[in-house]
Amino acid sequence: MSGLEIINAMPVWLLAALVIGVSVVFSVGLQLLVRRRFGVKFLSSNHEVAGFKYAVVGVAYAVLLAFVVVGVWQEFEDTKHAVDAEAERFYNLYRNSYNYPDADGAKIRAALMAYAVAVRDDDWPQMELGRHGSDKASKAYAKLSYTLGQIQSNDLALMPTILHGIDLLQQTADLRLERLSDVGGHMTPVIWGVLVLGGVITLAYPAFFATQKVGPQVLMTAGLAMIVGATFFLAIHLNFPFSGPDHITPEPIDAVIKRMKTEGPVGA
Repeated sequence: MSGLEIINAMPVWLLAALVIGVSVVFSVGLQLLVRRRFGVKFLSSNHEVAGFKYAVVGVAYAVLLAFVVVGVWQEFEDTKHAVDAEAERFYNLYRNSYNYPDADGAKIRAALMAYAVAVRDDDWPQMELGRHGSDKASKAYAKLSYTLGQIQSNDLALMPTILHGIDLLQQTADLRLERLSDVGGHMTPVIWGVLVLGGVITLAYPAFFATQKVGPQVLMTAGLAMIVGATFFLAIHLNFPFSGPDHITPEPIDAVIKRMKTEGPVGA
């Protein structure tokens, strides 16, 4: 089972609890282990130097984490808008088909409907697993493109309709490619590596400190670990827009399919 399949199988609260829980257990556990091994007196002698360095490490990681979260949030929103735009192009192409002769328009609508259904029923399950679409949807798009490309007419009055249809088809192709390119997320392995390494160092640093009373120290360390873990969970969640328990759904596509099934030509 792949990582995205595991994420998809988890409720959002469980994934958040797992990421935050691991962060807390690691940071608090390491702190208690070091405290027991070296003692409060030895660790207290490090406070002045360790405190200064920890301030630098904490600020650097906070900036990095904020940069990553803002970046993936913006990409998530852009992907969501691209899906809405793709559904809009489906509907515009559907409306445009009624400007063609009846036989040609019917062929376009049939091919468009087949493609839209394939996007909803075949593309989306594959994208949720981190795969770049389905063969069925690709073939349905190829048929739609072929159908539009085969339409020819000597009627000059029909040329704006044909050109507009081709333009809408090209926009649909561009939006499909944009959607599929966002499946695997926008964070590269290098960014993930730096993010994880920075998180480990930040969560390990409280082990260099010790107070006389262990209770308050554990609470402070746990609070820090929860903040880091929650932000890291947010980065994971937003980086995979089509995966996870709270992801971008094909609802806009489905809504357009329902409209295309019920609507006819204007004035009919």
